Amino acid sequence: MRKDLITITGVGVPVLIIMIAIGGGGHSPSIDFEEDTPIIEEPKQTESTYQVTPKPPPQDIIPSSPQLSIQSSYSLQDYSGIARCIIGKVTQVIDGDTIKVDSQSIRFALASAPELDESGGMESKELIETLCPIGSTVLVDEDDGQTQGSYGRILAVIYCNDVNLNEELLDSGLGYLASEFCDDSEFVSTKWAKKHGCQYSEPQRIEVDSDCDASYPDFCISSPPPDLDCKDIPQKRFTVLQPDPHRFDGDKDGIGCES
Repeated sequence: MRKDLITITGVGVPVLIIMIAIGGGGHSPSIDFEEDTPIIEEPKQTESTYQVTPKPPPQDIIPSSPQLSIQSSYSLQDYSGIARCIIGKVTQVIDGDTIKVDSQSIRFALASAPELDESGGMESKELIETLCPIGSTVLVDEDDGQTQGSYGRILAVIYCNDVNLNEELLDSGLGYLASEFCDDSEFVSTKWAKKHGCQYSEPQRIEVDSDCDASYPDFCISSPPPDLDCKDIPQKRFTVLQPDPHRFDGDKDGIGCES
């Protein structure tokens, strides 16, 4: 038997290799590592204890709106003005000019019907019930000029089944124009309101005379000539700035024609 002691230096630590040869045959040399030889292991990959939850897709941002969230053929584009606009369902027909939409009372703007105990009162109610049965989807367009309402009711134009109930009531002859509210109503200039008697006039424009003297800013007084006195004009106690060419402000206190 022959022993060869070979010392190999690897990673800074001696390693003893014993080779044993027996007879003419031999086995492949076996390699024994000393107990003190450190074994360098690859770091193990540890699984994280945290679970990643995928984020849900972003939801559509729905702007706040007075519109009720129900299916209908109406949209925000059908609204006019800046007051409340509501889409809801008819829950009651009270009479010919008042209905309830989702339990809120809505009074027809500019269109009135007789009371139920008056002639034509029941007929006007039946007309509205026929045009807009309970459960129908309606669009309520509040009158911008009458947002104060009427006895707790919203004053509005109501669209139901693609018809204007205010207009239909007037066209049928079963209702009448509430003409005393024409000047206040947003709908005064609509075709149906004018057709039934609302008079709409453009605001008057006040023409400013270029000859108005700057000494009298409250209203227009021309510069001299002619020279005017307080008795020549109807205005009293008005603002006067210097140089006051008409001498309306004798005591120069900034007020003209005080007496």
